[in-house]
Amino acid sequence: MIDVWGVVANGLWVLGLAVVLAGLSWAHWLATVEGARFRDVLGRTGMRRVTDGGLALFCTGVAATSRVWWQRGLWALLALAWVVDGAVASHSSDTAGDDVS
Repeated sequence: MIDVWGVVANGLWVLGLAVVLAGLSWAHWLATVEGARFRDVLGRTGMRRVTDGGLALFCTGVAATSRVWWQRGLWALLALAWVVDGAVASHSSDTAGDDVS
């Protein structure tokens, strides 16, 4: 019988890493097209949202697969930190009128 919880939990961290990799690839492509520095493109609000979301998914997936309670707590806390960082980046761009792309 397939362990559905295990598939979902492991799927979360795999999906998170895929989102981070896609975001980095997108930032590299955009930097090449615009002739900008990769670091500058990666610091934009849209890119921060993508990487923060991917890292939050990764941490959530690892927390769900952890067997020890304190590991779950630490990974969940780290996932929450990535969510807060993404929210702060979104809020600061909304108030400052930054470019979202």
